Amino acid sequence: MLIPFQELRKTCAARIRMLHTQGHDVTGLEENLAAVPDSYDALLAYGKSIIDVPMRPDFPYHEPNDLGGIRLERPAIRQDVIPGFINEMELRDKIYGGVYGRMLGCILGKPFEMNMTLADIRGYLEGTGDWPLSDFAPAYSPTQKEPLRRDCMESTRGHVTHVQADDDLNYLVLGLKVLEQFGPGFRTQDMAYLWKEHIPYGWNWGPEHTRYCLMSGLWWDHNNRLPEGKEWDDFAALFNDGEELIGAMIRGDAFGLVNPGRPAAAAEMAWRDGRLTHAKTGLYAEMWVAAALSAAFHEQDPVKAVQAGIAQIPANSRYAACMTEALDWALHDRDWLKTYDRINAKWGYLGFNGTFNESATVVNSLVNGVDSRGHVDFESIICRQVMQGWDCDSAGATAGCLAGVMAGFRNIPDIWLSPIRDTFHTTVAGERKTRISALSERMYQMSRIVRAAVPAEASEPELQAQGDSNNFTIKV
Repeated sequence: MLIPFQELRKTCAARIRMLHTQGHDVTGLEENLAAVPDSYDALLAYGKSIIDVPMRPDFPYHEPNDLGGIRLERPAIRQDVIPGFINEMELRDKIYGGVYGRMLGCILGKPFEMNMTLADIRGYLEGTGDWPLSDFAPAYSPTQKEPLRRDCMESTRGHVTHVQADDDLNYLVLGLKVLEQFGPGFRTQDMAYLWKEHIPYGWNWGPEHTRYCLMSGLWWDHNNRLPEGKEWDDFAALFNDGEELIGAMIRGDAFGLVNPGRPAAAAEMAWRDGRLTHAKTGLYAEMWVAAALSAAFHEQDPVKAVQAGIAQIPANSRYAACMTEALDWALHDRDWLKTYDRINAKWGYLGFNGTFNESATVVNSLVNGVDSRGHVDFESIICRQVMQGWDCDSAGATAGCLAGVMAGFRNIPDIWLSPIRDTFHTTVAGERKTRISALSERMYQMSRIVRAAVPAEASEPELQAQGDSNNFTIKV
């Protein structure tokens, strides 16, 4: 089915607004769009013309998309490998904690995934005496403005018997599958291939969905390969007005989980995945998640994990500025509600799927999720994350994965583990209903393979070579 002309126009107009936010000179672009006739050829030509738009000379940030440029823009002082020893038993426990934590944070927030704000969620929960949140969402509240999502009943209190299928969790599985099938040297095009082979049409949104549809039309050359180099970058940008949304951020977990203590390697894998759909802020967010998760294996202080993630992205970027500011607020306020008010005042206008506001709330939850003894409080982190609203299941999953790694599986309270019965559902082809413990074990075993294939002492050129090759060689 052909996309209506008006939809293509809306996408181009939204992309122009996004380009302006990114610092591009968009002078005259809207007027040019208005003059384009209702013709697919004409609109396609216009869409291609706004891929490479010059930057404004007064834009104060420098935000490259290529991996080499990103690395050059990172802080000079950083840790690409976190020093310290962690034995295999503890590492395995932390990987299990990350997988279970992601799933629990996701289904905790899933019923509220209705673009609800903190005020909306608070009003709902106060009606049942459940504010602050400390359990799965009640399915009904006498003070509700509208019912929670009916398709999420199985993620509400008293109805949880498993982890419900969700697009956020599909990407965790896909991240593992690309490593299992193509090895640590997987390419962006390999991930695209797995999307087409394993994700059903309609189970992705935003730029993920538009890239999915465009890939259908391009499928592919005689070797089943997508474009390479600049041609690939142009394809990823064509009619893409969502490259700075949260969609890549929710895909970085697997790459952090298989690279314990190696944030640079984790961020590099996340870059290969993220560039499938996202750029600049959207791309950096996935790299931050992967790097912060990698650091969390060694850093029991959430602040240090957050900082390790920031150190793997361009220092003079809007995203780094956002994350640094959110971290400063959380450390200064030591009150998650007060920090949320600051976040909402500055970035709340972005609403559902906004990368700045969603990422800042994750920082807020982590910093304020440490108990009086300095231990990470898993329950506090996932509940506070969900209570902050917006994309509750996506941000809940990210915060849950980070909290699960830092706390470890052994420290996730049974009140959360018992109801899900070690079972999750997914729409990823070939997976279906399976055990969370089995997926966690696969993730742990893949971490062993990755660590053997790319030793911690590997240089950045060696890491780049892994990313540029499909040759999967285990170094021993």
